[in-house]
Amino acid sequence: MELLQLRYFKAAAELENFSAVAERFYVPQPSISATIKKLEEELGVKLFDRNGKRITLNSNGKIFYEKVAAAINSIDDGVGSLQSEKKNIVLYPQAGGRFLSLLIADFHISRNDVFLSTTGYSQDLQNHYDFTFMQPDGDMSEFEYVELMRDEIVLIACKKNKYAKVKGEVSLKDLQYEKFIAHYPAMNLRYFTDHLCEEQAGFRPGVVYETDDNQTIRYLVSEDKGIALLPKAFLELQPLKDTKIIPLKEKAYRVLALAWRKDKKLDEIEKEFVEYTKNWFKKF
Repeated sequence: MELLQLRYFKAAAELENFSAVAERFYVPQPSISATIKKLEEELGVKLFDRNGKRITLNSNGKIFYEKVAAAINSIDDGVGSLQSEKKNIVLYPQAGGRFLSLLIADFHISRNDVFLSTTGYSQDLQNHYDFTFMQPDGDMSEFEYVELMRDEIVLIACKKNKYAKVKGEVSLKDLQYEKFIAHYPAMNLRYFTDHLCEEQAGFRPGVVYETDDNQTIRYLVSEDKGIALLPKAFLELQPLKDTKIIPLKEKAYRVLALAWRKDKKLDEIEKEFVEYTKNWFKKF
């Protein structure tokens, strides 16, 4: 039994959704499910009642949660007391989560006097983060930001799919009657790709499966259950066999930016973090 298993369990008990836990820890959703299943096998009891995507603690889980939560809180208090002398920078990821986990790891290697942490959404969010990773869109008058990368939107298809055999580029107009695998409509990337299809080709994608999990999209595409529109650099970060990346004739780029509120005065360490992040993204 490992501490990370227990952290996943604690988060699952509180969020009641494995996909939400995966988003919090920046790992694929199947990894969370497998970890919880292994924990239950080690304990010899079920900890959750499962109803589709919804999970709830059963009687065993409630007893175990009380002990685990108390233990983890004590550990975190101990770690916090040791890190009280460190500068803490809080990040709020609205986009680019796959890159963020790698950035944090590299930054911690280079600066052991600064601690980077992440936060999720809250009603009083603006008082709980220093920087946010986002797609600049709409009214940005309250923010200062630097552009980190322009990630080309491409088509991804199973190697058995007819589009994988096309040499060169594919037009969005050719995809009008195809089956799409996509994120939920509330997610920024889904809004971007839907708008792209409507503006450039006059149609809204026929989505046959929606999810908030990137790995699920990639897996379903690899099984030829549909095609998807995704950022190229993200796909190349974690290549998936049995799929092919096909460029689009209608070029479009998702912009990823590091932003902070205009009323925030950056100290020297925060300015160094901005410069480090800008340079780190140049490799993409």
